[in-house]
Amino acid sequence: MYSMINVPYRIILVVLTLFYIDYTSSKKLFDMYGKGAWAHSTEIKFQCFSGDSLIRLSNGENKQIAYLKSGDEILTIEQSKIVSTQMIMMLDKQISKEALFYKLKTESGHEISLTDFHLIPIISSNGNQTYLAAKHIQIGDFLYVLFNDKLQYSPVINITIEIKKGYYAPLTMKGTLLVNDVLASCFAYAKNHHLAQLYMFPFRLYYKLTRFFYLNDSFNNYKSEGLHWIIAIMFDFARYFRPETLFS
Repeated sequence: MYSMINVPYRIILVVLTLFYIDYTSSKKLFDMYGKGAWAHSTEIKFQCFSGDSLIRLSNGENKQIAYLKSGDEILTIEQSKIVSTQMIMMLDKQISKEALFYKLKTESGHEISLTDFHLIPIISSNGNQTYLAAKHIQIGDFLYVLFNDKLQYSPVINITIEIKKGYYAPLTMKGTLLVNDVLASCFAYAKNHHLAQLYMFPFRLYYKLTRFFYLNDSFNNYKSEGLHWIIAIMFDFARYFRPETLFS
């Protein structure tokens, strides 16, 4: 059991290996960017959802996002079905810092506040699911919403930009969750939701292992603030080796 203490370091090795494989498969693209990929801001922020967001739990109750804990059973939508998923960790958390949010309001009356590059799925014109950054959402785009405990698609009728205090970035097993009964991705800054979910595989694996040994708060970040240090490492590698996969 105590050997599990070394697992976080194994996670890092797996993650770095994934980035290395991804990098070597596109070395020509890296050579084109060179060290200019480091032209981003040195301050890394994941941000995501505003502190006043409510998360729908599997038991039907709502829980303020700030009080989410590892192991919480929450609802999400997968392949047009309402399913349960588990909260793994907070990728980023700031209680008192302010951030700029895009507040999306749907015809059904649902509202969700996300930071500019946080991903949220819409129904595209061909009927397929597409993930867009919050700042790229337009009036008329259809969001997935939970209305009277049933899945519906509702168009965005209003978009406002506002500053709020506090932001949280929960990671779930499915990579998605219902925030104020609106389906959203767990990821920000990544252009591809599914690729981001792939890179989270080591975290999901570690979480399952620690839960098997009845360990709570596997990532020791329930009480801590800021971007989780492993996520910071992943961002640095992505910005250097694969800058085209991130919004800038």
